[in-house]
Amino acid sequence: MCVLKTGFLVGLLTAGLAGGAFAQEVQCGPDLPPGTWVGGAAESSDIATATAAYDLTGAVPPGGYHVTGFTVSTRTQIRVEAAGQLGGDPVIELYDATGVLLLTDDDSGGDLDSRAEIALAPGSYCLATRSYGGGPITADIRVGLADHGALTPGTGGSNIAACMADTPAMPLGRGPLDQLPDRQASATDSVSAAPYYRFTLAAPTPVTIRAINARADPYIYVFDGTGRLIGENDDYNDLNSRVDFTDPLPAGTYCIAMRALSDPDLPVETSVGVFSETQMMQDLYASGEASPPSDGQTYPVVALGALDTRLVRDGTVGSDAVWHSFSVAAAGLVLIDAVGLGNSDPVIALFDDLGRAVARNDDSNGTLNSQIAARVSPGTYMLGVSQYHGENGVIRVAIERYIPAR
Repeated sequence: MCVLKTGFLVGLLTAGLAGGAFAQEVQCGPDLPPGTWVGGAAESSDIATATAAYDLTGAVPPGGYHVTGFTVSTRTQIRVEAAGQLGGDPVIELYDATGVLLLTDDDSGGDLDSRAEIALAPGSYCLATRSYGGGPITADIRVGLADHGALTPGTGGSNIAACMADTPAMPLGRGPLDQLPDRQASATDSVSAAPYYRFTLAAPTPVTIRAINARADPYIYVFDGTGRLIGENDDYNDLNSRVDFTDPLPAGTYCIAMRALSDPDLPVETSVGVFSETQMMQDLYASGEASPPSDGQTYPVVALGALDTRLVRDGTVGSDAVWHSFSVAAAGLVLIDAVGLGNSDPVIALFDDLGRAVARNDDSNGTLNSQIAARVSPGTYMLGVSQYHGENGVIRVAIERYIPAR
């Protein structure tokens, strides 16, 4: 049951509240902060009988939620939306009165906005809005019937219903993950065909979960056995996704929910494995997200030597980034071009010898080729070259050095 309290109304209500200075608070479960009824009180917050959608503006605190409650008197198809102001990226989560997560969404409203539609049985509910990045944002929020006017244009993408114990899901691995011979399991299927996967742990275990196919643009959500959302990721490596639980997850059953923001009918490789810090670093090097040590002992590095005027090299690049090192003797500017030969779509990233990112580029000058122009100081630099689509192809790299005129 929802608990009613007295408090000031948070947010500007443009429908459903006729001018009262106070509003009742709503509480949905122990994990959410208290919120306010969208109509000021439970009896004036029935979406099923509303003649227009309820609109409000909500301030999302750092690392927290803005919560608004509403009721449904008869089974009804409703729509909930949140549009961030000033570039904010809102995520919406819908809970029932006991705090059970029913669905979550990010970006289905279009751009960074969120939107979801669901048929709800009679009862009380809470719409919780948070910031994807965890920072403070302000969002315009709308709660209404599915046939009320929409706040966002929508993308046609589907939101994710929380994965419960009875949610159909494809098993990953034959038995507990931590007891498998190689301690990892994977499956490849489209998100349309396999939106949920399930795995188990026999003992507390750190876990890595990945979803790979940049063309599909997968988004992964991780739920525990009670349907509580415990992790999510979009675009960890370009358009692929990854979630690392470096602190061991308790023994039990877990569920991975999938969305494809580009094409749900393309195959996505979904994998779960026991987390390894060494393997994590190797994955970062292979993805081009971090540069390996220049000595080449922990990851292969092609040493190009000193850059006096111009260096040119052709090489085959596939699913893993190819790393090059070069050195400059004096301050100046370097111009780096990566040109795809044949069916190649290069992405390049430049780091200094301490692993600090200098520049990254994909698709320059209206082409699929890449280009970086960066000021450099004397020292050694690392250049990572990868394929956007992860398939084998030849990429030509040209590095030119320019010095200031005297």
